[in-house]
Amino acid sequence: MYTKNDELPTHEQVERRAYQIYLERGFHPDNALDDWLAAEKELTEPSERGDANTFPANVVSSLRKHATA
Repeated sequence: MYTKNDELPTHEQVERRAYQIYLERGFHPDNALDDWLAAEKELTEPSERGDANTFPANVVSSLRKHATA
């Protein structure tokens, strides 16, 4: 979980988490983009606890647009 005072997750951090998601899904191909977006979401959005100091929605939205470009 990243807060406003932290840096955004690196490409490598997102890549590592996306790979973990791929493994958790049982190695099924053809979902690389979904895995990547899920990893970005996990690493940038507020946790279930509802942390107050998380990135604004516009930052997360910008990350998603960049990932799909």
